[in-house]
Amino acid sequence: MTTMFAKLRFGLFAGTAFALGTALLAGAGTTPARADDCKPHAIDLGEGKSVMGGCGQLHIAFLVAATNNTHLQAAIKGAKEAAQKIGATLDVFDPNWSPTVQYNQAQNVISSGKYNAILGEINDGNQACKILSETAREHNVLVAIANEPICDRAANEGDALWAPGTLNFVGGSQGRGPFRDWIMNVAKDNPGKQKVAVVTGPDLNANTINTDLALKDVKAKYPDFDVVAVVRTDYSIVQGNSKTLPLFQAHPDLTILISNYSDMTRGAVQAAKQTGALNNGHLKIYDSGGNIWSFQAVKAGQIEGTRTLLPYTEMYEAVIQLGDAWAGKPVPRTTPLEVHDITKDNVDKYEPQY
Repeated sequence: MTTMFAKLRFGLFAGTAFALGTALLAGAGTTPARADDCKPHAIDLGEGKSVMGGCGQLHIAFLVAATNNTHLQAAIKGAKEAAQKIGATLDVFDPNWSPTVQYNQAQNVISSGKYNAILGEINDGNQACKILSETAREHNVLVAIANEPICDRAANEGDALWAPGTLNFVGGSQGRGPFRDWIMNVAKDNPGKQKVAVVTGPDLNANTINTDLALKDVKAKYPDFDVVAVVRTDYSIVQGNSKTLPLFQAHPDLTILISNYSDMTRGAVQAAKQTGALNNGHLKIYDSGGNIWSFQAVKAGQIEGTRTLLPYTEMYEAVIQLGDAWAGKPVPRTTPLEVHDITKDNVDKYEPQY
């Protein structure tokens, strides 16, 4: 069972792990232009909008969603290593999942005059739409968006994930299409009446929005796929455990649990063990995230499968593209990432990225 959102020049093959950000991306770097060679140039942001690329150093503010899990830490590592490769500075701003804090951080970054570029992984893409697609441009700040689209584009697919006024969008492995295909496969592989619970991240988060939309698509096609509970968390192991414990107690006949991030899944597996749900023989757990723990859990038979995510690659490539644009090179509007469904049959062919 392999779901391919799109093919890119890099994937997640055995033995690669962080080599994705080194070997396969080694040729993608940007060498900063020498001051005597450089000419200021307009960087096209679509719809007649642009900012001026310059001859000075790129100073990037990374508006990350949070920093409290290994996925985000791998993303930060990728962004920092790409910044080092292109000779840019990069500062990380942690809002701890708060859209309001992150919006205020964006305001401060733009008004400070210290940064000429932003890498955005945005908790509420609609709230941040104007400030990142208009205000930043008005201050000649170049914006790259990765992982979660902005400007009400979370449910879009393909090139429609990119918001005019920004440089690009890198990601899509957690869009409506990939989540729909994944959960459709889960429903297809489990015919007949099913009692399903779903664990997601916070409200307003693009991945949460897309999971909810995917569930609607799946339920329309598979009416026996009965979703009896949807649980919101902060993506942590702790909340994955504490918020599924009562769920397993309230629904002892649950047949399927779907979690759209591996840390939550890990907490849910602990809860399933605590309540005996994992030992009753009729509960199957499906994960999206593809981290080190989830690969081990697939091998151990604790979960049915997982989906790979590429946080390192996502942010590495977004920063490389900022550098390319600053140097006058064209960059794609959208850069989709390759996704693999990992099961016991193929788990030894791939390695996790975080």
